[in-house]
Amino acid sequence: MRTLLVPPAAVARATPPPETLWAPGVVRRPLTQDMGGTLTLSRGLILHVQAGDNSPWGWFARADVKASSHWWVAKSGAIEQYVPADRVAWAQAAGNAHWHSVETEGFPGEGLTAAQLGTLARLYRWGHDRWGWDLQLAESPGVTGLGWHGMGGTAWGSHPGCPGEIRKAQRADILADVPGGPTTSASRPAAAEEDDMDEATLRKVLNEGTGPGQTTWPGTSRETLRTAQETFNHAKASADGVAALGRQLAQVLAQHPAGEPLTAERLLAAIRTETDPVALAAFAEAAGGRLRAIYATRTS
Repeated sequence: MRTLLVPPAAVARATPPPETLWAPGVVRRPLTQDMGGTLTLSRGLILHVQAGDNSPWGWFARADVKASSHWWVAKSGAIEQYVPADRVAWAQAAGNAHWHSVETEGFPGEGLTAAQLGTLARLYRWGHDRWGWDLQLAESPGVTGLGWHGMGGTAWGSHPGCPGEIRKAQRADILADVPGGPTTSASRPAAAEEDDMDEATLRKVLNEGTGPGQTTWPGTSRETLRTAQETFNHAKASADGVAALGRQLAQVLAQHPAGEPLTAERLLAAIRTETDPVALAAFAEAAGGRLRAIYATRTS
């Protein structure tokens, strides 16, 4: 009797659901090359800096360029995806097989914009839910979470300056802003507590509510700051004027001959014309109050 050997049926890989392959809100610009095989296990997300502006899709799509990333986030917060999340992108050499990657518009010496931080936080929330990215910072390839390109050293292409010290530190801000993620100091180093608001965002805040042709900003942050500065300048000028007046009067008293009456004319003549008017008013008010007090004691 012959035994018929039937090879076991190959286990077909189930087609992943679309929500696992494409992050929400992305502009899908799939590449036809520059990607590897299946990415079945992700240790987390690696942050890169583009070292340039505008979408890198055209660069990645060139036949002579052997590089790619899963996502790219513009300074405006817009996000493009080039490689399905279940495929290996060519972004960090030996780190490609087990990590997702995101390029960010800008240069190593620039910080991520507020819009970029928000988009990256939402992307990380999605990756945490769909791919199990740990809500923690990764500082070496052996640690899972939100890493940075340079942490892989020579094996990852020798890019110690990617994404730059500013963006590297901002990873803590990304994790802190992840919807439903950690907001404790454990995920945000003390150095990240500094105000990293970029100039464009600051200008928007200061000019909120303004419109074409406006010359004042009533009720806005900018007007509030301007008014506060004017008040401070006025108070400081007044204080400086009073101090200068005090020094002038002290000189008069020091030089006045003993035994001679000190007349009002002598005092007024000693006050220089450049003395601040507010200081003069303060002196007159104080002198008047003092004279009234003396008069009251003598007539009581």
